[in-house]
Amino acid sequence: MAERPTAGTRRALSQSAPAAAAADPSGPTRRRSARARGEPGLESRILEAALEEFAEHGFAGARIERISAGAGTVDRMLYYYYGNKERLYQAVLEQAYAQMISAQRSFVTPEDPVAAMRQLVEHSWDHYASHPHLVRLLMNENLLRGRHVQQSEQVGPTSFPLVETVKTVLEAGQARGVFRADAQATQVLMTIMSLGFFYLSNQHTCSSWIGVDLMTRTRRNGWRAHICTVVLDYLSAPAEPGPIAAAAPAIVKKTVRKSGA
Repeated sequence: MAERPTAGTRRALSQSAPAAAAADPSGPTRRRSARARGEPGLESRILEAALEEFAEHGFAGARIERISAGAGTVDRMLYYYYGNKERLYQAVLEQAYAQMISAQRSFVTPEDPVAAMRQLVEHSWDHYASHPHLVRLLMNENLLRGRHVQQSEQVGPTSFPLVETVKTVLEAGQARGVFRADAQATQVLMTIMSLGFFYLSNQHTCSSWIGVDLMTRTRRNGWRAHICTVVLDYLSAPAEPGPIAAAAPAIVKKTVRKSGA
């Protein structure tokens, strides 16, 4: 449920920005007006503080007053920019995805498909590992069943260049005969992402029951190499036979036994 400004905040907002009252709280007019009022860097500070707050406390537990304090401003400026807590949360999500997409677009694909796939795996892991707030933010959004991501016009299946990159690298390897012919780009991508995301999102519980600190540099580097090995070993394996071909040896044995040979 969106957090509402207090009566005092609403009065202060109406007194300090009367022209904004008629504007859509989430629309570009309000944001351009705030920038024009000479507050450089304020929106960036708000989003940075909001990212930490939402990642730490989730959408329901986040508090506007903590975000404004972290940004070095007052509550009414958050409402002035975003209208309510839900729109601010959506903006934080969209910025996190925009940074991830930007990192994916910066990836340079080597000519060698095997080297390209290895570097792609490492690139994906490095982004997750260097953005711990992103991992926690996505965990919280999944608890909300992806409601805000689904509502976003900026986040969609065509917005992620990594999807196309994996497909291009996989097909190049298949064309050269170095990757198995039955591998699917979506499965390869989900394998890469899940092996990295699970390790980081479950580091505390797994460290506890395994009895080691999973976040030491040695163990993180070891897992990075392990993901590469898992993905490349799978891709270099022969294509799996279909259900009929896989059952053929057992059928032959059964037939031989029946014939008494």
